[in-house]
Amino acid sequence: MFYKNKLKTKSTSEKNFKFDMFSSPAQTGKEQSLCDFNLTKHCYNFRTSSGALESGYGFDVFASPLSKTDLESETAVAISGNEVSALWDFEWYDQENDENKYYCMYFNDQAKVCYDNLFGSRPTTLIINTQFTDTPVGMKYKIEGVDSMIFSGKGQNLLVLVGQTQQTSQSAPQMLSICSHFGKVFAITSEARGRLVYSDNLDILQWSDELSANLDFTDGRGNLTKLLSFNDYVYIFREYGITRISEYSSDSEFSITHLYQSDSYIYPNSIAHGGDRIYFLEKSGLKYFNGSSVRSVDCPEIKMLSAFNGNCASQCFEGKYFLACRMDFDGDSVGCENSDQAFCNNALLVYDEQTEHVEIVRGVDIKQMLALNNPYKSKLVACFNGDNKGKIGQLSFSGKAFSDVLPAKWQSVCTDLGISGKKKIIRSFLIKSILPCKVVITSDFQTKEFSVEGSSAIQQIHAGIFGNEFSVAITASQPNSKISYFVLNAGIED
Repeated sequence: MFYKNKLKTKSTSEKNFKFDMFSSPAQTGKEQSLCDFNLTKHCYNFRTSSGALESGYGFDVFASPLSKTDLESETAVAISGNEVSALWDFEWYDQENDENKYYCMYFNDQAKVCYDNLFGSRPTTLIINTQFTDTPVGMKYKIEGVDSMIFSGKGQNLLVLVGQTQQTSQSAPQMLSICSHFGKVFAITSEARGRLVYSDNLDILQWSDELSANLDFTDGRGNLTKLLSFNDYVYIFREYGITRISEYSSDSEFSITHLYQSDSYIYPNSIAHGGDRIYFLEKSGLKYFNGSSVRSVDCPEIKMLSAFNGNCASQCFEGKYFLACRMDFDGDSVGCENSDQAFCNNALLVYDEQTEHVEIVRGVDIKQMLALNNPYKSKLVACFNGDNKGKIGQLSFSGKAFSDVLPAKWQSVCTDLGISGKKKIIRSFLIKSILPCKVVITSDFQTKEFSVEGSSAIQQIHAGIFGNEFSVAITASQPNSKISYFVLNAGIED
C-alpha cells in the first residue's frame, strides 16, 4: 500500500530584475535598503547619460590644426619645460592681415610664458622670459582697443603683452583679479584684499595711486577674491558672499548691493561663468548665481567631496560645469591615487546644466582647466599635478589619462530587491557587453566574481548566489566599453 507524502516542501517563484537605471544619481543621502534595487550607489569613469555604461571621459595629448581650412588634421602641441602650472587663452586681432588669431598660453617651471598658434604653423613655441618667482595671475584686457594680456605676480613688475610686444608697468600693484567696465578699470590687489581699487584711466600701463581710488569692504563677507563683469554690473566674489556694484553717474558714486552671504567658505577656483549662470562651490554645496539670487544645485554626488577642496579648479564648457576636486571613494585605487606622489585632486565632476546629470572621472589630478572657445574648433584643455605635470591634455571620450586606462566601475545599492523577509537565489544574469568586463554580485552570505567575454549578443551567465540582500558591481578596464543590458534572474521562496 502506498501512502501520500504529507511533508510540506518550500516552493519558489521566479522573477527577473532589470537594471535600467545606470544613469540614476548616486544615492549618497538615503538608506540603501529603502532604495529601488537598481539604483546607483556610486559610479566613476563610465558615461551614463544614455542609460548605458559607456567609455568615460579622458584626456589625450593636446593637438591642434595647422590651418583654419583643414580642421580635421591635427598635430600635437609641443610643450616647453618640465611642468605646466597655468593656462590662458588669448585672442588677438592682427590688423596687418585683418584676421583674429587664437593662442593657447601657459606658464612653465622655467618662469617662461609660452604660447602657440592654434590654427597656424608652429615651427617653435613663442616664449617670453620673466622673473616671476611663482605662478602669475594672467588676465585678458584691452589697451586702447588692442587685445592684450596682463601678468601679475611675485618677483617682477606687472607684465603686459600688447599684440606681439611686451611692456612693464613700474607703478601698478600686484593684482589678483581685474576687469574693465563702462570706462573704468577695477582690480583686487594682493596688498589690500578688503578693498576694491578702481581708476578712470583704462591704460593699465599708466596706473598710479594718484589716479586711482578705492572702495572699502569691512563686513562679514570677508576678503575679495574675484571680479566678473556680468549682466551690466561688476560682481565681486568674496570669501563668504557676493557683492554687486554699479555707478550712479560719472562722478564715481557707486551703488553697493550685498546680494548673498554664505554660511561657509567659497572656493575661489571653483567660480566659473557659463551662459547666464556663475557656478561656485562652497563647503555646504554647489551653487549657481544668476545675477540676482543664488540657488543650490541638487547634486547628491557633491556629498562625496572631501572636507577640504582648496586645490579645486573649474571651467564651464559646452553647457557643462567641470569641477576638478578631491572626492572620497571606496577602498580601490585608480589612476593618480596609485602614484608615489601625493595627489591634490583625484576626480573631475561633470554637471550638465540642462539635464542636471552628473558624471565622475576618477584618477586624474587636474591643476587647472581652460576652455579654448573660437569659431573654428573649441576644446577643453587641462594641465596637471603629479606624474602628468609636464603635459597639456584635451578632453576626450577615450576613458584614458593619456596612455593609462582609467578603470571604470558602477556599483548598485544593496537592497532586498523590494522583497523583504524572503530568501532568494540569483540563478543567473543576462548581460550585453561589447568588450570584456567583470560582474561582482554580493549577498549577505557570499560574494562571487564573474568574468564576461565581450559580445554583441546578450549572454546568460550562471550565478547561484543565496541571500536576503544583494548588490551588483560592474567594472571595465578597457576603453570603448559599452554595457547596455543587465538582468538578474532570481528564485524567491514563497
